[in-house]
Amino acid sequence: MIDSLAAAVRELIENALDAQATHITLALWPDQGRVQVADNGTAMALDNLLQAAVPHSTSKIRTQADLWRVASLGFRGEALHSLAQVAQLEICSRPPGAESGWRVTYSATGEALETTPAALGQGTVVTVTDLFKNWPARRERLPTLPRQLRQVQRVIYHCALAHPTVTWVVQVGDRPWLTLTPSPTARGLVTQLVRAVNDSDLHEGWQTAPWAEGSDNSLNSLQDSLQASIYGLIG
Repeated sequence: MIDSLAAAVRELIENALDAQATHITLALWPDQGRVQVADNGTAMALDNLLQAAVPHSTSKIRTQADLWRVASLGFRGEALHSLAQVAQLEICSRPPGAESGWRVTYSATGEALETTPAALGQGTVVTVTDLFKNWPARRERLPTLPRQLRQVQRVIYHCALAHPTVTWVVQVGDRPWLTLTPSPTARGLVTQLVRAVNDSDLHEGWQTAPWAEGSDNSLNSLQDSLQASIYGLIG
């Protein structure tokens, strides 16, 4: 459910990551309810672009077994449709090898309203405007702008740490707000996100987490283990 500026940002960022983007640019105009995310990912051809905001049209789930093979952040095919319901939605996209891109605007039901050629490089640009304009009750419940930005910042930090090889460029209004350079591991991101921390302050350890192969991965059936790398401050 899209219930905040941060939720809208999260859905758009996750779509870009699912498209294997290595460079994500995020622009925010929180006072206008406007968000734009541009990426250099695999993008969408016109036929997919026309259906992108139709509910479940991009779902990765076709059978119950698919739930155990989910390899993407978004798999229900609901994010863009949800955004179209609460805002004006526009997507420009150009897949590899295409002579040009396309720009599509969508209705509140997710249907394509207008389709025009668009000049852009490989990738996708999604623009959300007038967020919650027609949902006054939800708009009135939004926190202050500084708190909204802190929520957005938290989303970016979480996604960046989970995908350290991605370049992130964020601006608020017309001002640069955050730039993160890629790193082979999350360790290289920590020192960028927390300026008071140096690389020498970090210690790498391992935490064992239960996991079992097979279709039944309920808590009672987990027997094997999976190790995850964790970075933390010394002292």
